[in-house]
Amino acid sequence: MKILVVGSSAREHALAWRLSAGASPAEVTVVPGNPGIARDYRCVSGEVTPDLLERESPDLVVVGPAAPLVAGLADEVRRLGIPVVGPPAEAARLGGSKTAAKEMMVRHGIPTPPFRSCSDTDQALAAVDDLGIPVVVKADGLTRGSGVTVCTSRDAAEIAIDGALRQRRFGAAGERVVIEKHLRGDGVSLTVLVDESGYLLMPVARSYEQAGEGGQGPNTSGMGAIIPNPAVSPGIIQSIEDLIIKPSIEAIHQEAAPGAGAYRGFLHFGLILSDDGPQMVDYKIRFGDPEAQVTLPLLEGDFAGLLLGLAQGRLMEAARESSFGVRSGAACSVVAVAAGYPGPSSPGEFLHDQRGGDEARQGTSMVFFHEVQEEGAGLSTAGGRVLTVSAVAGDPDEARLRAYQRMLQLSFRGITFRRDIGGDPVISRVMEEGDVFLPQFSKRGGLLPVVVQEVESGDILMVAYANDEALEETLTSRRAAFWSTSRNRLWIKGETSGDTLTVEEVRVDCDQDALLYRVRLNGQGVCHTRQADGAHRRRCFYRSVKERRELSFSDGPHEAPHHGSESGGCCS
Repeated sequence: MKILVVGSSAREHALAWRLSAGASPAEVTVVPGNPGIARDYRCVSGEVTPDLLERESPDLVVVGPAAPLVAGLADEVRRLGIPVVGPPAEAARLGGSKTAAKEMMVRHGIPTPPFRSCSDTDQALAAVDDLGIPVVVKADGLTRGSGVTVCTSRDAAEIAIDGALRQRRFGAAGERVVIEKHLRGDGVSLTVLVDESGYLLMPVARSYEQAGEGGQGPNTSGMGAIIPNPAVSPGIIQSIEDLIIKPSIEAIHQEAAPGAGAYRGFLHFGLILSDDGPQMVDYKIRFGDPEAQVTLPLLEGDFAGLLLGLAQGRLMEAARESSFGVRSGAACSVVAVAAGYPGPSSPGEFLHDQRGGDEARQGTSMVFFHEVQEEGAGLSTAGGRVLTVSAVAGDPDEARLRAYQRMLQLSFRGITFRRDIGGDPVISRVMEEGDVFLPQFSKRGGLLPVVVQEVESGDILMVAYANDEALEETLTSRRAAFWSTSRNRLWIKGETSGDTLTVEEVRVDCDQDALLYRVRLNGQGVCHTRQADGAHRRRCFYRSVKERRELSFSDGPHEAPHHGSESGGCCS
């Protein structure tokens, strides 16, 4: 089967990955894709046009983002007789206008927080006063996650309203705002596959939208997600289905305009579990992002066959034919963003991966790319969200551990990600229990202490410092390299005297902020001081400190050492 996936983000990367992973792998092309997706799948630049569809001749089109659906892309594809996953433009208004979505909820008795839809500043401020602080100010149209502000003061609400209505910060999407009463409670993200034959529930996720840990900071397009949602029991799922999902789908079918076509696509529900029960907050007329990246790895069966059936209006039959199911266990997705996100962020930071090539695409963790660009033979950031790491395991703790372990193998200057996706931060546990080597130079001002130990005797020979350059030199050449704090440059032990050290093993302490080099001597010793007979001292630790701060020798003649002319060394 030839499948065309429309979009350029990690969601589309995950869709392409899952569609090509069935028993009968599909031939997947992504339009336009991005250089990260192009590592794995064929990408075609440009927009989806009738000419492109004629050239590609796909058996199925899957539209990822909301904007082309609101613009009517699914209608155009259907007119050409090609099955497409995505609602018609008329139904896509649910995702393109928060006012239209909230008004439908009210008409059909779907529980939702109190709100007002406003097109001028005075009206919006009056709505804030009427609903009471805290409120949520939302740009009515599509803003890629940046148009939602939780306001805990009237001043904050006034700033958010002014930014949308007067400053036109979101363009046409902010010509109207929805002022919504802010409810406290656990968030729930749930995606449903919908057509005229029925609907299928995907696993229930918890998504993390705020930029900062603990739910602090501005709203984003999504910083991560976890499945299962720890706040959701089977009873709560049934309540959500009865009170929100079924009435919403019935309303969509009932209100469909004659001749507009049936809703055939993804429908995402964003809910709050309030003290008064589940409350519907917003619809998205596409698979959520990063919910897609956390959900798709848990799905079983022929996903391509399932989506083809969805596009043909025979979802329930296709679910049986494709052996659709959800594997037991858990999944966690963590999003890495460029510094400054969701505000302006600088592109062009090179992406490093401690695991590369085919090895990076194997195992229980996956990397899906958002906004990247080509940088020589590699990739660099293009600003905003850069990538999502997803991992699966038997339980949430292990899934989180695997996701963060993989994330720590990826780096670029300014990399930022939340460390509390799915619970308390687990970075220290990753470093202690995982196999990721991520020296914590930033905790020590760019330098880590290095203890040098002789392999055969176990003697501690010297202590020095290393930065990332010195460590890289040591790992590459196996010669003990250090950073001289007095001369501010890299130096290699024995580069002038010939008394080099061969590093047989590099160890790191449990917090990864101190190093141990286990070495073999290629000369007389490491110390630049000499004994009375002129011989080099074998190690720098040759005297003991007594109770009264007096020094005594522990090897060699018990007399003051004579300092040779060699400069640098362990004390530099």
